[in-house]
Amino acid sequence: MTVDIGGFTLAPSLHLTSATLTIAAVVVLVTVCVQVFSLWYLREDPRRGSFQGTVALFGAAMLLLVLSGDIVLTVIGWEVMGWCSYLLIGHHSERASARRAAQKAYLVTRVADIGLISGVALLIAGARTTSLAGIHEHWTSAPDTLLGAPAATWAMALIVIGVLGKAAQLPFADWLPDAMEGPTPASALIHAATMVAAGTVLLAQLEPILRQATGARILLGVSVALTMVLAALLAVFQADLKRLLAWSTVSQVAIMLSPFALTNAAGTAHGAVGAGLGHMYGHALFKALLFLTVGWLATTAGGTSARLLAGTARRHPVAMLSWALGLAALAGLPLVVGGVTKEHVVAVALDTTRNADRSADPAWLPLLVLVALVVTVVLTAGYAARALAVGLLVGRDEPARTRAVMPPAIVGVLTALALGTLVGGLVVAMGAFDPAGHASLVLVIVVTLLVVLGAAVGGWLSLDGDPIGDGTGRLARLAGAGLHVDRAYTGLVARPVLALARLAAFVDDAVIGTYARGAGWLVDGLGAVGDAGHRRARPATATLLVGLGAVLLVGVTLVLVLAGADPQPALGGAR
Repeated sequence: MTVDIGGFTLAPSLHLTSATLTIAAVVVLVTVCVQVFSLWYLREDPRRGSFQGTVALFGAAMLLLVLSGDIVLTVIGWEVMGWCSYLLIGHHSERASARRAAQKAYLVTRVADIGLISGVALLIAGARTTSLAGIHEHWTSAPDTLLGAPAATWAMALIVIGVLGKAAQLPFADWLPDAMEGPTPASALIHAATMVAAGTVLLAQLEPILRQATGARILLGVSVALTMVLAALLAVFQADLKRLLAWSTVSQVAIMLSPFALTNAAGTAHGAVGAGLGHMYGHALFKALLFLTVGWLATTAGGTSARLLAGTARRHPVAMLSWALGLAALAGLPLVVGGVTKEHVVAVALDTTRNADRSADPAWLPLLVLVALVVTVVLTAGYAARALAVGLLVGRDEPARTRAVMPPAIVGVLTALALGTLVGGLVVAMGAFDPAGHASLVLVIVVTLLVVLGAAVGGWLSLDGDPIGDGTGRLARLAGAGLHVDRAYTGLVARPVLALARLAAFVDDAVIGTYARGAGWLVDGLGAVGDAGHRRARPATATLLVGLGAVLLVGVTLVLVLAGADPQPALGGAR
């Protein structure tokens, strides 16, 4: 169905491929698991119904975005998810911290969305259609320029800014860890299968245009390379396991976005789209498993700090298996889904680096991404090993944990996600995201050795108990505060904006308002003078004065009229 609106063709449609259907299936799976988990987790919450309704809307919006064949439908899904995230993060609105986290997430992502909406509008204006196929056809062949550069580069750079905001990448990374103020099921949904991963789908939909937008890809590549390493470092030093998983999400999303920074017109990044979508799929499975597991563990321990959760995973075999399997996938061990998908991403970066001379892109870009990926693989294995040690090992001062009761529904949810994490790599191997890069046996061995190295270091640091302790150390406090990025927001954004607002209010009140009030004062003063004169004068005298004034006015007018009249010829004069 197509509709013509003011010379533009609106063509709402769905685009079904093996990749989009696989992503849609995992979105449905995670959403259902979150809904079932919420029935137990929020069983005493009077607003559970509204929470679950928002979760359903959130999942539907993500499905719309994933299956969309029209960029307007994509934007609708994108915007609905932004609103739902605000509601879910601020669900416990009685807490000031939850309200602040929700407002921060909404404002940061909305500011970034200014770029996305502007870029989408530019794409539609050029193609005169909202169909993704029509947009691809126009922008991959049109030589349009804007301000001296290809218009496609400007459009995609603006869209990349929107993606970086939604995906919590630098310089927008700080909002996502604060989103942990929302209930754990909301965190599992936002971090796993929706919201932050939506940018991966959007870039996959626009990949033919992104391939030709070198400037946009450089912006994306630099941001994700810095983000994946910095977020992994911050995860290493977290004293709270839920915030550790949050920074882990920031880092993992950077990994799934990195192949799109390497795709180019020369075709040296073979399988970039499949690798990015594949890691999105794997991340949805193991991250949902980890968040829901830590949610159950927190209810048995009374909190999510590493000290409180020491040894709690041993209280139930399903929790222990889920925690271990999820962290193995996060670390990137071979065969489990996270290891398979991460190896494909590294393979794309390696192939692009080898063939850099065939591309018009700067040679340092694929090398930067590849080095960042290698460092991130080691760091990720390190904090995953530490989290595993916290969950399975009893601290020196901790008594042995007793077995806890896990409701059958929670057993079913964790088991389903654990099975998906264990065998999900087969879906990738069967070609659901083909092409998805080619990970050779040598590359698999090298990545595995890097994972083992990082895990060994993380495990060694945890031999004498949690190396971060109670979070009072300098590094732990700095990491827990997210490097005090909030202070940067306050100093560079909030204070200047408020100062400009106060200046505008002053100018409006003291300058512009003075002229308006002055006119009123003048009229009021003249009225007061006239009123005073009227009250002091006698009525007869006043009438006489008015009459004389009128006569004088008529006389002056008559003189002026006669003085300005043209002279007329005399009667009977010569003609």
